[in-house]
Amino acid sequence: MQQVRTLGPGFDLGGLGATLRRLGPAKIGALVAVGLAALIAVTLVARSANAPDGLLYAGLEAADAGRIAARLEELKVPVQARGDGAIFVPADQVARLRMQLAAEGLPRQGGVGYELLDQASPMQMTSFMQRVQRLRALEGELARTIITMQGVRTARVHIVLPERESFSRDAPPPTASITVTTHAGQRLGAAQAAAIRLLVAGAVPRLRQEDVSVVDPSGIVLAADGGPGAMAGRIGEIRMAQEQALQKAVLDLLEPILGRGRVRAVASIEVEGARTVAREETYDPLGQVERGRQTQTEQENSEDGRGQAPVTVGQNLPNQQVNNNANRSTSSSQRRNETVNFEISSKVEETVREPGAVKRVSVAVVVGEATDAEGKPVPRPKEELDRLAALVRSAVGFSEKRGDIVTVETLHFLPEEGLGTLASAEADGVRLSGLQLAMIGGGLVLSAGAASLLFRRRQRRLVAEAAAAATAAAAAAAAAAQADSMDDAIATVGQDIQIRLSSLSALQEIIDQRPDEALAVVRAWIEEGTPA
Repeated sequence: MQQVRTLGPGFDLGGLGATLRRLGPAKIGALVAVGLAALIAVTLVARSANAPDGLLYAGLEAADAGRIAARLEELKVPVQARGDGAIFVPADQVARLRMQLAAEGLPRQGGVGYELLDQASPMQMTSFMQRVQRLRALEGELARTIITMQGVRTARVHIVLPERESFSRDAPPPTASITVTTHAGQRLGAAQAAAIRLLVAGAVPRLRQEDVSVVDPSGIVLAADGGPGAMAGRIGEIRMAQEQALQKAVLDLLEPILGRGRVRAVASIEVEGARTVAREETYDPLGQVERGRQTQTEQENSEDGRGQAPVTVGQNLPNQQVNNNANRSTSSSQRRNETVNFEISSKVEETVREPGAVKRVSVAVVVGEATDAEGKPVPRPKEELDRLAALVRSAVGFSEKRGDIVTVETLHFLPEEGLGTLASAEADGVRLSGLQLAMIGGGLVLSAGAASLLFRRRQRRLVAEAAAAATAAAAAAAAAAQADSMDDAIATVGQDIQIRLSSLSALQEIIDQRPDEALAVVRAWIEEGTPA
């Protein structure tokens, strides 16, 4: 009798060995490959569940990233540091770790603040050290406040508080310099730079807003006074803002008429780069008004002395008359001066052109083609373009004296094609990398292929066994019938053959339609026929 070894109820080693021998080396290799693929997939999923794939912080300074990584290692948390100051931890621990690190004061972006004064001992510090510590704490607190603004990634504040020199009455005014780093794709605007200057100036005594400079890491001056670079930057911002306003005005006017996406407008503005002062004084000679009158009269009387009598002896004789009026002449003159003052009307005009004043405006507008009755694109008529140009001139404040230019043309627009793919919602569960997904997918495909191959071979073998069993049963029935009555068997042999053929056909159809049930029936037959 065949010896059968069993490991427990329902587990037959002899049957397992026989099954393996029937499978053959190829099928056994396929089963081993399927098992290994499933094991690798399960291992990758298990490792991915605890992999540091959740973003904890990004854009950290090197010092902050080092402190956070060291703290996470102390907490026995899997951590991975990547470029650009990014730290990754298991996704299911991100929220808890952020709260825990925030309670411990990490990350310390913006430097230390007033806690620096709590760590120092006043008894071990000189007055100079105390001033330096207080200044460092103030700079750190201001940097922390600036970081809270939208778009600001990091900030550094430098404050200079000059001391009064010897034999001087007043100390020089304080100054401040601020370096601001924004997030990727963002830029600090003029309004935010002005707000930062106002914030720092209000926090430092005697610090004026114009003494605060704001720059970015690339060296671009965002806010400063007195520098040509700052003036050029402000003029550029003014020009860009005005151009965008004109473009928006044109689009808002024409899109309801022509349709959304059927209009493109570009505005170019030439602005004044320097401050210009023009003074003009005009006099009106016809507008005279008497302001005052002055009259002066002079009268002069004179007598000529050459007509007097000469001095002689006869003039001294008694009873002697001398003609003293001989050859004597007199004269008189009169002069009158009159001065009249008139006030002449004058007009003084002074024109000041500040930097950023508009010198000339140029607007180019492109509109899409119209469609005819058949739906084909056709150019728009010139009359319609003229009407659109008139509307654009009114919208942008066209000035012929200034030399403005407005151009409206109709051109063919290419159809817009979708760029990229739609973004799908990220799963809240485990997120796997591309390599892990490829390995899991390959394992599943291999498993499915091997299972399909085994099932098809098993199905063909079961069909053959079922057909052989049906043939044997028909033969046994025929032999019994022949033993009982040979005549009846001979008479009905044709009918038996037809019945057998129809039975085989019906059995084949049943197996094709219900392979699982047929497999279960054959398996039951095999188990019933296995020797104990």
